[in-house]
Amino acid sequence: MDTHYNNYVKYISHITGRLKRLDISRIVSSLLRLTLIVCIALSLFFPTGAEARPEFATELEKECSFCHLDPAGGGPRNRIGEIFEENYFEFPEDFDMEAVTEEAKEVVKQLTTSLDFQTAFIKTTHVDEEQNAIASCNSCHSSIDRFLLMQAEVTFNAQASEHIRLTLSNNVGTTMNAFATVDAIPKHLYVKVGQFRLPFAIKQKDHNILVREGYNLGSNKRDVGVELGGSAGKVFYNAALFNADNAAARGGLGTFGAQLGPVRAGISGILEKPGEDWERLIGAFLTASYAGLSIEGEFNFGNSGAVSSFASADIDSKGYYVGAKYRVLPQLTVAGRYGLFDPDRTVKGDASQRVTLSAQYNFMENGAISLFYWANLPNADRGEDDTLQDKGTLRQLQGTDQIILMSRFWF
Repeated sequence: MDTHYNNYVKYISHITGRLKRLDISRIVSSLLRLTLIVCIALSLFFPTGAEARPEFATELEKECSFCHLDPAGGGPRNRIGEIFEENYFEFPEDFDMEAVTEEAKEVVKQLTTSLDFQTAFIKTTHVDEEQNAIASCNSCHSSIDRFLLMQAEVTFNAQASEHIRLTLSNNVGTTMNAFATVDAIPKHLYVKVGQFRLPFAIKQKDHNILVREGYNLGSNKRDVGVELGGSAGKVFYNAALFNADNAAARGGLGTFGAQLGPVRAGISGILEKPGEDWERLIGAFLTASYAGLSIEGEFNFGNSGAVSSFASADIDSKGYYVGAKYRVLPQLTVAGRYGLFDPDRTVKGDASQRVTLSAQYNFMENGAISLFYWANLPNADRGEDDTLQDKGTLRQLQGTDQIILMSRFWF
């Protein structure tokens, strides 16, 4: 009897010891990662019977001004855009495009307003209260579990005259947009003056894309200057002069691209002098959409100092991301993205990598809930004795994953 009991105790002790050596957080993280990947894979290869319709301007083969008041896209929508949004980003079966287009031209609202609220709960796989990495509107890196008010933005658009619009928006006490837009040559040339978002490459809503965050070009980034843009046939273009985070106007930007059917591609460049040295950034981008599936990719590389060449040996930093999005149902969208950013190619072990998986469900006309999973890939080349001031970047390089549950309401 005692022999069996002792063997049983030894067996339990052995199992307990094995469990203690397991990294439970990593196991849970891996299971969650696998579950989300499987769900997205199933939705891609076994779509529902719902008819998939165009989601992006590339599918509609229309300019941004077709749905938005701002010819550069984003922000409040015109009547066509409102119908598109009210029907969960589809056009109704009885939608008369020509009739609504003519109606939109005749009915011009003198003042339009919009509100956008986003609240998130951030769950990290490794809580470290002493590390003091706190999520904010500029970065979702967090060393603790917490709620975060991501956005509380009110936007006003005033039609001052037939060809002039004024835009003002404020997000949690911070002025985001404050500019006037002049339709100098409708559809072909607009002029924007004031504080606005720099029109670099693909216009993204997510401000936590690694390469965009690394180059300080996230969706929260604003600068003061003048922007010109428009299109001619299948070709689109823009240019801007801005302050470059400096009291002096030392920044310039340009974009040139074309749209061929559902494919939109182009190249953007920035030349600025925020400090003592000139900095240059080039970005090549491509988007494509078909039958509810859209893909996108952007590759950026930059250098600074006296060197103006972009030969491989002269590139100081680089980064890119590729992603795909699929509309499973009119109200449900799943997406995935891989991104990399290397801030200094001469330093080993400072490159960040992340796989982002997400799903968004529009549960009502003006409400949506989203789930994001950040699979931060650890950098195996990073030494333990390396010092890094930014705690969020350190957690990224260490491979600490995060889950973000976000709710959004707007009108």
